[in-house]
Amino acid sequence: QVIQHLRDSGGVDADLPLPPSTIHRLFTRHGLMQRQTEATHDQDRRRFAFARAGQLWSSDVMHGPSVTVEGRVRRKTYLIAFMDDATRVVPQAAFALAENTRAFLPVLRQALSRRGLPERLYVDNGANYRSHHLALVCAKLGIALIHARPYRPQGKGKIERFFRTVRAQLLNTLTPEDTASLEALNRRLWAWVEGEYHHNPHRGLDGMTPLERWAQDGDQVRYLDPSLDLEDLCLFEAARKVHKDRTVSLDGVIYEVDAALIGERVTLRYDPGATRRTVQIVHQGRYVETARPVDLYANCFVKRNTPSREARSEDQAPQPSPSGMQWRDFDIESAED
Repeated sequence: QVIQHLRDSGGVDADLPLPPSTIHRLFTRHGLMQRQTEATHDQDRRRFAFARAGQLWSSDVMHGPSVTVEGRVRRKTYLIAFMDDATRVVPQAAFALAENTRAFLPVLRQALSRRGLPERLYVDNGANYRSHHLALVCAKLGIALIHARPYRPQGKGKIERFFRTVRAQLLNTLTPEDTASLEALNRRLWAWVEGEYHHNPHRGLDGMTPLERWAQDGDQVRYLDPSLDLEDLCLFEAARKVHKDRTVSLDGVIYEVDAALIGERVTLRYDPGATRRTVQIVHQGRYVETARPVDLYANCFVKRNTPSREARSEDQAPQPSPSGMQWRDFDIESAED
């Protein structure tokens, strides 16, 4: 219809080839192929700002520079950051090698340890934020997890502004030494956050710095109970059935558990990001043991829980053959004759 209208109105020559793919490409380039689910003039996009520190944190991910991993491979990084809405303080920000839940939770733990528990956590609608595990962790901590509406980035304006500042003031000044490893990049990042960003006056804070604004009511934030093991609370969980060889598998690794659990359903609790992973075995809500990776060679010398030949009782002794002949009665010399 568009092509026909152009020809009828004289916009293009009647004999000029104009395939539909050209129109489609042109519309896509100018953003005209996006379906409008709502009338834009009906959307309420008023700015908002919470009054107190800790009332709302927002979190998002930004693509970062490549770093050297294990001294030889260049890997892309992702900046995972948290921001307090009222004060613009960044409780924690760190570059990671992925943008999934496994990479997100360690940064969240560090943020909670530094700046306490927010009442609400406002996150993107991506799959890494939609995980059941993240929702479970927030529920245990009493944090309301709020997801942004798909394709509506307006609610993340403050943290997006922080990312622009990161690009302008940090990424543009990185040296080769700063990207020599993930650890070096994160040291450079946090030195900039604590040494520069938190001390710069902010227009949205009436000229105050984020730390000055935090000092006004940061003491009202709900902090973690010292007796709470945050690392244990954030452990991932996976249900498994113990096989007949008393093993369970997790991420391609086979673990050995107590023989009494054969055939039982157990819960494996673990930290997927740990360098040396330990797997806790929980049965019927009770911690049982820490599983051990199977050592096939060592199992060659383990005494099995079966009766040995010496331990046989009289009623377990070998029975005579149906012919009535025993090997001890067989005369080898006569047989040779």
